[in-house]
Amino acid sequence: EVEGFMRGGNPYQSVPSSHYDEENDFIRREIQMQQSIIKEQDQDLERLSHSVSRLGDMSLGIKEEIEVQNRLISDLDDEMDNSMGALDSVTKKTKDLIKKSGGLRYFLVVVLLAVILFVLTVLVIYT
Repeated sequence: EVEGFMRGGNPYQSVPSSHYDEENDFIRREIQMQQSIIKEQDQDLERLSHSVSRLGDMSLGIKEEIEVQNRLISDLDDEMDNSMGALDSVTKKTKDLIKKSGGLRYFLVVVLLAVILFVLTVLVIYT
């Protein structure tokens, strides 16, 4: 071959046509393999797109649930503030009542008598 080239001949004349067929087959296989890889990548991207879409939907649902929970917590906080205010008022009134009634000892006597009255009432009703 080299001698043929040196004499001015075409060096590819002696290459058999089966060599071209092998190269063409190789190129075709490589192209098919690349197309197959691209197709798999497209399918993977499609699945990824669906997954991202589902994640987006789930995150919107979570956001809405968090907003609802925040409103509930805010309402509960307001109710707790109101209850604490009412409890403070009752505590103050109870302290005033204890002072006016002659002290803690008399107040405890009144509470004890009220409990005894309640127990006796229950015993009378259920016996």
